[in-house]
Amino acid sequence: MPDHLALRPVTEADLDAFDSAFQSESGATPYQWFGFTPTIALREVLRARGLLAGADNMLAVTVDGELAGRVEWLERRWGRRDTSLCWEIAAGLLPDWRGRGIGTRAQRELVRYLFTHTRVERVQATTDPENIAETRCLEKIGFRLEGVVRRAQWRGGRWHDQLLFSILRDEFDLASG
Repeated sequence: MPDHLALRPVTEADLDAFDSAFQSESGATPYQWFGFTPTIALREVLRARGLLAGADNMLAVTVDGELAGRVEWLERRWGRRDTSLCWEIAAGLLPDWRGRGIGTRAQRELVRYLFTHTRVERVQATTDPENIAETRCLEKIGFRLEGVVRRAQWRGGRWHDQLLFSILRDEFDLASG
């Protein structure tokens, strides 16, 4: 297992690495490949606010100082705008870093970060029902399956169901490693 996993602000060089790695189905995985996507807007947000403190946010994942991927958190609301905010998380690992437990560790650190530094009560995540690795990852962190969101995601020329998971503040152990 890698020694030191860390989350840090994204750099322009990180975005270059993500562009290179994630611009194909094999690089992005079938569950995260949505076709070729321009990244100019992402780069503008990086320059404007560092991909932090907004409705869509990103941190780089490093292992022993080497770039391994990214984690993201996006605003979601289940009611009134001023009272019903939760975060939805996502992760994308560079191909060489997959299958080592890094995604679980990185998403656990992101949940810890969000419960420590924001006032949200709920963090949620979605994944394709066939994405067994991500399902196991979320369960290891303590997320609970809430249900199926039917035909929620357009990918690969057809609609796909998504599994909706969540974890509440009092269900997450901030001290766990």
